[in-house]
Amino acid sequence: MQIEYKYMSEEDSPAILQMASEEGWLSDIVEFQTFLGINPFGCFVCVKGNKVIGSIMTFLHARSAWIGNFIVSKEYRGRGIGKKLLSQAVEYLDKKKKRQIYLNAAYEAKKLYEKFGFRNVAVVNRWQGEVTKSINNMGNLPEVIPDILRFVGLDTFLWRDERFSLISQLSSLRHSYSYSEPSGFLMYGKIGDIISIGPWELEDGNEDASERLFVSALSNLKSESKIFLDVPSMNKKAERILMKYKFKIIDSTMFMCKGKLPKIHFNQIFSFATMGSMG
Repeated sequence: MQIEYKYMSEEDSPAILQMASEEGWLSDIVEFQTFLGINPFGCFVCVKGNKVIGSIMTFLHARSAWIGNFIVSKEYRGRGIGKKLLSQAVEYLDKKKKRQIYLNAAYEAKKLYEKFGFRNVAVVNRWQGEVTKSINNMGNLPEVIPDILRFVGLDTFLWRDERFSLISQLSSLRHSYSYSEPSGFLMYGKIGDIISIGPWELEDGNEDASERLFVSALSNLKSESKIFLDVPSMNKKAERILMKYKFKIIDSTMFMCKGKLPKIHFNQIFSFATMGSMG
């Protein structure tokens, strides 16, 4: 059967999510289809007959873009499929004239990304923990109606880019907590059987306020709920908070960039917005 490359559709999502599950990725069909709907002409699949054997997605911000959900079925690796899909994504984003293209990369894929001009910027650690009974009994902030403009304002300052679509879409899918002084917010949502925290961002990286947001989210979850979040390794305040509540690093990836890197405030980003895929 002939291998074909085409635009991704919603009908492809079950096969892609199955491949992601086999890799141990944390993916959710609702977020997946939401992001696909925003940028359908920047998402591609490779098919053989009627079988999806590879995929890649892009997500656009005002000045930058992300590449995510990039995967090739294990039995078809080593045949240039990943290189072709990545080439399609990068070519599409170059035509969009994005200043930076970001992605979170597995270490074994580093050489492939470097061939396309990506370079390693930071380590991103994946932390895992669970809600204990003691956390359930702690005081918490009330859940809030998302103040999108304030959330986007802080996020824009930290990332040096306006990411309104990402923040607004996630706010419709997740629970939100916020702090006024210092300005900060945290969102969390369910992905399958687990809870994903992100984005979690604080002005000036205020550790006390950051911990209060974190505990507020956890105190509203059931005991023994599994929690995951992706944290830039240079944020030592996030590390201290997570270790205090017995979270552990279970994996790490490389945060890579194509283009001139702006001054991103990693020490104020306590968790990326999504699990390795869209920023």
